[in-house]
Amino acid sequence: MKTPSEIFKNNPNLLENPSVKELVSEYEEVCDALIDLQQVLEMNKEKYLKILLLEIRQSISMELKRDLEAERFGETERVNFKTAVENLSDYIAEYCRDHKIYL
Repeated sequence: MKTPSEIFKNNPNLLENPSVKELVSEYEEVCDALIDLQQVLEMNKEKYLKILLLEIRQSISMELKRDLEAERFGETERVNFKTAVENLSDYIAEYCRDHKIYL
């Protein structure tokens, strides 16, 4: 974003005009509001990313535990980690799309 002095650099005396002063004041308020909004959006993304990471950790832990139990009890059907990773990848892509997180 350009500052008012950058915008009026070719004609700085316009900054003394009362109407321009009012416009500059409004412009600065809008810029401040935009910065505040961007910060809120970033905090929301951080929150959603933390949730995503927590869910991924829980999912991995669950699959490892399930496979360990299958091995321990001699089950022939073990966890298919290729399928699990593919499902996890699909979930991450969908989650990011839903929360407008672009990685």
